[in-house]
Amino acid sequence: MRVRDHIALSTAGAALLQPWLRQGVLGLWAGSVLVDIDHYLWFCLRQRRGNPLAATRFFNEAHPPQHAATRVLHTPVTPLALLLASTRRRALLPVALGVALHLGLDLRHELRMDEARAAAMERDDFSCQACGTRASHVGTHLRRQPWLLPSYDSHNLVCLCAPCHAAAHARERGPGAWG
Repeated sequence: MRVRDHIALSTAGAALLQPWLRQGVLGLWAGSVLVDIDHYLWFCLRQRRGNPLAATRFFNEAHPPQHAATRVLHTPVTPLALLLASTRRRALLPVALGVALHLGLDLRHELRMDEARAAAMERDDFSCQACGTRASHVGTHLRRQPWLLPSYDSHNLVCLCAPCHAAAHARERGPGAWG
């Protein structure tokens, strides 16, 4: 799920929970948004630059890295460790819940996207819609997405082979988009 979607959903959730969590709502919000710092730190070390916009674009590419270092905080160990630490520091409990919320949103997003991808692949007969290739490296490309919050409509996806998928992202990025 995109960072802006996490921010929007976390902000809405925090606003709804504020009457019950009071000051703890800031920890919930921070935990649910700042857990993505593992992506950014990996990008900074790997790309040797600290531009958050470039990192966002990088992870929105056709095949972003799925290296374990990009998901260090995205494991069940993180909220469990925070939960354990909250027995000593009560303020960490909302942070642990925020991280768990983030991980839950990511899991739900991937499950819904997998369903949409499967429907698009079947609709397009497992063939690249740009060049006609029918091979194991045909996947899906998200050609349309609302600016805020994801859509899981398979009509927003098109089947493309790996070279056509990379070309589609290059066209969308355009010249100078990496800043």
